Amino acid sequence: MAKEYRHAPLICGILTFIAVVGSVAGIWKTMPIIVAVSIIPAIVYEIYRTEGVFTKMASWLALIVTIAALYVIHKNIMIDIIPIIAKFIKIPVTATLIPAGLIAPVMLVIIAVYLFRRTAGIYTRWLAVVILIGSVALFYCIDPQLVKNVLSAPQVQENIKEGVKKGIRTIH
Repeated sequence: MAKEYRHAPLICGILTFIAVVGSVAGIWKTMPIIVAVSIIPAIVYEIYRTEGVFTKMASWLALIVTIAALYVIHKNIMIDIIPIIAKFIKIPVTATLIPAGLIAPVMLVIIAVYLFRRTAGIYTRWLAVVILIGSVALFYCIDPQLVKNVLSAPQVQENIKEGVKKGIRTIH
């Protein structure tokens, strides 16, 4: 049965505002905990609004991942990525230790995309976008240099240029 939606636009608007302000403040102060805390209300409302078994589980997983992120960010836990990368990719890696908190935003992006694709309601999709944007802000806040390095890689630049060309070609 569909949830009450009379106040949903106002609630989603307030939660969006909280997430955006928290993301901006967290990035500005270089405090990823602020970003993570600011998306929790949107995740909690997403839990309330979702109705399907798998989307409800995904919403709960998003909350669990965010709470775990708060812990690993607070404790400044680092993980060694060499053993993980060496199994899959044969490339030289310069940094061996990365913040464990980077795993959470990646998982949250995947969950948010899943929620956006699998939910039917406009408000649950709205919340999924808020979670997605908050996750990207959290990733950037944890390691802005990594984001800059990834975006400046030649292969990524080539893909961006090709994507722009395809986008321009489809418009004309």
